[in-house]
Amino acid sequence: MMEKDNQSICRFSHFAMGTTFEIMIAGKDEIYGRQVSQAVFGKIDRIESLFSRFNSCSEIGQINHLKPGQSLKVGVETFECLKTAAQIHIQTHGAFDINIGSLVKNHSDTDGHTKKPNPGQMKLRSDLSKSTGGFIVQIQEARGERASAGVDLDLGAIGKGYALDKTVDILSDWSIDRALIHGGTSTALAVGAPPNGHPNKMGWPVGITGDWNFPHAPKEYLLRNRALSGSGTEVKGEHIFDPRTGRPANGHKAAWVSHPSAATADALSTAFMVMRTEEVKTYCDTHPEVWALIIVDSKSYKIFNNKFE
Repeated sequence: MMEKDNQSICRFSHFAMGTTFEIMIAGKDEIYGRQVSQAVFGKIDRIESLFSRFNSCSEIGQINHLKPGQSLKVGVETFECLKTAAQIHIQTHGAFDINIGSLVKNHSDTDGHTKKPNPGQMKLRSDLSKSTGGFIVQIQEARGERASAGVDLDLGAIGKGYALDKTVDILSDWSIDRALIHGGTSTALAVGAPPNGHPNKMGWPVGITGDWNFPHAPKEYLLRNRALSGSGTEVKGEHIFDPRTGRPANGHKAAWVSHPSAATADALSTAFMVMRTEEVKTYCDTHPEVWALIIVDSKSYKIFNNKFE
């Protein structure tokens, strides 16, 4: 599907990962732009085939069927995404966890009470020094009386962002230096700036919307060579769980995060929904490359690192 506006920006859309991806390419004709979009969407389709937990043949699907002690060799895309997820899990002290599927499957005690299960743990290992090469994912048995038989990985909160990141090299190969691509409007990644932008405000305009009404809160963000991701309760309700409790998150109403990496922005917008406002501030203080807008509740919001203003 393609549209072309009056500023020589070609727009193409494609359904993948359960949502509609759209790419806007500036300064190229329709035929060339369509070829670029086909290459970009082909890459996203490939990543979906690796990451889908609903496909038992995908690499994530195969990992989820591993038992403690078993291992699987995976490709670079899966390894990179899992590594980023593991890093953010550590940095947020467990507020982000792709093994959330195991964590929310509560089991009942004999007396009727529920306990959060202790799921299997994922271990990543690079074997590039060996003649066969490759990346290894191994499942380790969890400790404790309620140890799980394995893991239930879900890359829904980071996979789309990772897919956007992997399109940057494709755009470079096709000499595209002005483009915006988003996955279902929840995560967007900008390359360069659109044509006819203001010299002092160059960037792709991305809306920041919600059911809140703060007169001085930003409604738009100019995105350039960065990603922006948003999470909230407005559309899907309380769909985000706190991995630390196994229950629906009650941290914030919405969270918008900008970072050079779309995968990181995607993951942090989810984590910041779970974390307390003070925890988000501490994280942003130690990670100045992260810009965040937090809708605390219906009456207040916070901006960290001031780049949204």
